[in-house]
Amino acid sequence: MKRIEEKEKAIMDEIMEMHALAERAVELSFRAMRGDKSVVREISRIEQQTDVLDTDINYACTTFIALFQPVARDLRFAISIMRISSSYERIADIAQEISLYESKLPEIVFKAEKYLKKMFDAVKEGYTKTEGLKERMTELDNAVDEIYVEAIEQLEESCDVNAVLTVRHIERIGDLLAKIAARQIFIKEGRRVWII
Repeated sequence: MKRIEEKEKAIMDEIMEMHALAERAVELSFRAMRGDKSVVREISRIEQQTDVLDTDINYACTTFIALFQPVARDLRFAISIMRISSSYERIADIAQEISLYESKLPEIVFKAEKYLKKMFDAVKEGYTKTEGLKERMTELDNAVDEIYVEAIEQLEESCDVNAVLTVRHIERIGDLLAKIAARQIFIKEGRRVWII
């Protein structure tokens, strides 16, 4: 295995760890939304881990560019992975914020959990295969967006700012996962796509 491939593999190992941490933080945030505040400390720990990993990944990618002066796919990889890492770190931040809110949420909000889980699964698969990824992620992101719109309509009469922020944060997690998928397509196929 060439040094450049070894370095890419090491970076990908860290990205897969980031993926798992972000997914776990979101899963726990839904438990917190259901009233289980015992998970707040674990989410906070995950958020701190993603902060450190994001810094490590950005350093590794910067070093990768400096050492190997990559072109084409390898350069797309390094630049996109830095952005992907930042998106995962932001997802963990959002999950932590959600876990701290106290609010009564419309039941429809909890339907978003299964769609976000499917988005995480699609993104995980996207590291090896991007065929059909754009279409799948568009469909799932649209489902999360529809839940957001319906939940906001149900909260219109409410003065519960925390509930509105929670719903907005859930929608934002879907957007961030869609951006990760778009960057995966850019790495593999060299084309820019927008998943909206």
